[in-house]
Amino acid sequence: INDYIKLSYETNNLINLSINSINRITNEHNVLTMELEKKQIPKNKKLKIKEEFINLKLPEEFKLIETHKELYLHGMEQKNCVYTRRREIEDGLSAIYSLNYEGGVYTLEIFKRKNKFAIKEIKAKYNEFANKEVINFVEKSLKAV
Repeated sequence: INDYIKLSYETNNLINLSINSINRITNEHNVLTMELEKKQIPKNKKLKIKEEFINLKLPEEFKLIETHKELYLHGMEQKNCVYTRRREIEDGLSAIYSLNYEGGVYTLEIFKRKNKFAIKEIKAKYNEFANKEVINFVEKSLKAV
């Protein structure tokens, strides 16, 4: 629901208040995502990522997404709307990583809570939930930094 509202705002569409099912909101979300994707790919401008996220020493499976173009293309590849998170990134609230783990690619949003880094969201392609093994790997990696 939150992503749908952000997408409505980003695409200058009114929020449909008559939605009354999960399937309907998913469809509306997907239509707005496609509309956002119709816009040209952003320039390769650097995201304003907070230094503490840049300096994280994570295993090689993690790749920090550093530019608007990378963020946009990652969303296209993963079929998600991660590009709508750019404001949170530039406000210093979180960072997005692409995680390649055992043949799968995941979108990982990390934030800082009580001076420790934590998972805000981790999703596989098409916004599928990551399995417990992937989540455990990420949590273990974050505890090590």
